[in-house]
Amino acid sequence: MIHQHNRLPLYIQLKEWIITQIETKKFKSGEKIPTEHRLSEMHEISRPTVRQALAELVQEGYLEKRRGLGTYVARPMFTGKASILRTFGEDMEMIGLNHSAKMISKKQYNASVPLANELNIEPDSPVFEIVRLRLANGTPLAIRTSIIPKAFDPELMNKDLENYGLYEMLAKSNHFPSHSKQKFQAVAATKEEAELLLVKAGTPLMLWKGVVYTTNNQPIEKVKIVYLGSHFSFEIDQIRLESNVHFTNIPANNE
Repeated sequence: MIHQHNRLPLYIQLKEWIITQIETKKFKSGEKIPTEHRLSEMHEISRPTVRQALAELVQEGYLEKRRGLGTYVARPMFTGKASILRTFGEDMEMIGLNHSAKMISKKQYNASVPLANELNIEPDSPVFEIVRLRLANGTPLAIRTSIIPKAFDPELMNKDLENYGLYEMLAKSNHFPSHSKQKFQAVAATKEEAELLLVKAGTPLMLWKGVVYTTNNQPIEKVKIVYLGSHFSFEIDQIRLESNVHFTNIPANNE
């Protein structure tokens, strides 16, 4: 419990108490926690103090705010290797979550010159653009935009891409996504993204974008994915090149 005479600031004591409730499963993953008003009454502390503790726990990934609904214990965070190409469904299965997809939009248009160059197709070739919301245990966690040359599967737009994976469908047409070249960065959720992910505009997201290639090194998909930043982290293996180059002139006696 919280003690007024403890040297630790009250908001830190509250943070530690909430973390203990989560770790002991008294506050379970996905469940709503007591309101600010209730926590203030329970611990005899001010609501601004409660608000500060909750804000930091949201930032640290323990809790999540759901617009108009309240504060919930965050779902388990997925940590994966950025060097491995996996689907959202495969990632969620690794941590024991059920995954699903909701179609947001799909359309066909002709590729511009820059897009054609990225996908190694002729300008004005038809492409499909498919935008899907990806969910885990019913919670929206990512938005994926896929642009795929129509030539890979002319019937792709008519297939059930909510209940079956995109790569699964492409594999049935003997096209197997194999590797990708992508870059990632931190971004703030736009109004439209926030509405789909049930968060506030400006919430931190992780953006991945690039091109996916087949086993024959043919571009098959231009992809853009925005992940809810509080639920994902990615490990990157690094190696230092020419590690001794910049240290050869340092005197042995540090003078």
